[in-house]
Amino acid sequence: MGNSRGKFGFADVPSACRRFTYQLDLQSPEKEERVVELLTFLERSCYATNTLRQPVEVVPRLLLNGREVAVNLEPAEKPAGSKRSSRSNRSSR
Repeated sequence: MGNSRGKFGFADVPSACRRFTYQLDLQSPEKEERVVELLTFLERSCYATNTLRQPVEVVPRLLLNGREVAVNLEPAEKPAGSKRSSRSNRSSR
């Protein structure tokens, strides 16, 4: 398939998100400090947000016509300073 430096092989199109921004638009009679406290709690305990902040190993499995086929994909380029997880995700089969 050729060199896939970016999305669909285009060198100038990143293959991954670089930033994820969301906005909460709340109406509440609570004091600002309480709302910030709640958001802080939710951020620390949110499974999806924590997964985005601390990427997990992605293990592809290919079943072709009912038979598992070996797949050895090169990982996409990671941003400078990111760490690769050495954890195996085999237990989730």
